Amino acid sequence: MTAHVLVVDDEPLIRKSIRGVLVREGYDVVEAASGTEAWARFQEDRPDIIILDLVLGDADGVELLGRFRAEAPDTKVVLMSAHGSFENAVAAMKLGAHDFIKKPFELAEIVKAARHAERTNTLETRIAYLAAQDRKRANTVSLLHQAPVMVRLLKQVDLAAVSPVPTILVTGESGTGKQLVSRLLHDHSAVMAGPFVELNCSAIPENLVESELFGHERGAFSDAREKKLGLVEVADGGTIFLDEIGDLGAAAQAKLLTFLESRTFRRIGATSVRRVNVRVVAATNRDLAQMVAAKTFREDLYYRLNTITLHIPPLRERREDVRPLALHFMTQSSREIGRRFREIAPDATGILERYRWPGNVRELRSVITRAVLLNDDDMLSAIHLPPEVVTAALTAAESSSSSIPRRSGSPIPSLEEIELLHIRRVLEICGGNQTQAAQHLGITRQTLAKKIGASDESA
Repeated sequence: MTAHVLVVDDEPLIRKSIRGVLVREGYDVVEAASGTEAWARFQEDRPDIIILDLVLGDADGVELLGRFRAEAPDTKVVLMSAHGSFENAVAAMKLGAHDFIKKPFELAEIVKAARHAERTNTLETRIAYLAAQDRKRANTVSLLHQAPVMVRLLKQVDLAAVSPVPTILVTGESGTGKQLVSRLLHDHSAVMAGPFVELNCSAIPENLVESELFGHERGAFSDAREKKLGLVEVADGGTIFLDEIGDLGAAAQAKLLTFLESRTFRRIGATSVRRVNVRVVAATNRDLAQMVAAKTFREDLYYRLNTITLHIPPLRERREDVRPLALHFMTQSSREIGRRFREIAPDATGILERYRWPGNVRELRSVITRAVLLNDDDMLSAIHLPPEVVTAALTAAESSSSSIPRRSGSPIPSLEEIELLHIRRVLEICGGNQTQAAQHLGITRQTLAKKIGASDESA
């Protein structure tokens, strides 16, 4: 990210020297020869760093320092003075200066002070952002997996993470773990030491998306009381995760496309262009190709995002992962809530693995957490699960049968044959446990045994 520096000194040679060395270091620099000009430049450019002489022809540097600090507390001011002493330096710091340089100075001192101020600005912004994220962040679970399709996906994630491709698209239904995959892409990449910054595009009103992404200057619009850094600046040197990118409106899509093509942007209300080095990971639960065909998503933006696409399969297509995930959520919730659950019974496993989980992993977590919260036992059984989940799982088990075995030649099965099929399905779900099967069927174990015995004898 290019920091903007304002150099204020009434001696032209000093201004030119400082400007020259800072420009060579990559800074965007403007000059001011007086206090009046400095204030005008400050109001216009809103610099990140001000290098300010303590004694000016028309103004007192200490007074200017106070005005700068009152107007923009996040701007770092480096004071310069020919009257350098330890006492002066301490006094400058107490007044809010970020650093103090004694004249005459080496230009390397100026560069060092600018770099220190820039690093401090970046760290303060990131700390504030990450602290806010920590307050909002819910508990997450690693991508526990046993299903072969997930093994393949995570290999692809590892390869994509270390690739030089700057933009990656992650697709999948809601609740499948797109945020977790995006986090893995960051943690396994060359920018893992940088920040990981998130923006949920569906949660931001259309008129605020540009400000959230690229920031704004003070006074850029009616509610812009302070300068705000955009999330692409906060994420500089790391990863920005744009969740639900399919929900962006047309104007925001155009702005994002421009940024992806150049990695440059302009804060709202600013005149200067800034550049960042950031990887963009976008995610969506929508079919962007269909949206392109329907002309609700830009084709050029889609192809810019679609260089590498990672698709996360829904939970119903990786049933091998259901039990490990459920066990993790149960153990975690038991520890947090203070329950005794340690194991999952076969009947509960059968229900969980046959249910289709339209809400995917997020729904599974919710179901298990509710079961642990409302019950206290050593083993989580089907009786602890919501009735609608149990009913849907049993219905799915019955409908999965290709045919009903019949003893008669009639094409229409008898009630006895339908009942027998249902009993066998429930027994299968309960892992052969007749006591649990009888409880689900609403009959006694003895009655269940008789029905099974009668069926075996007639067979």
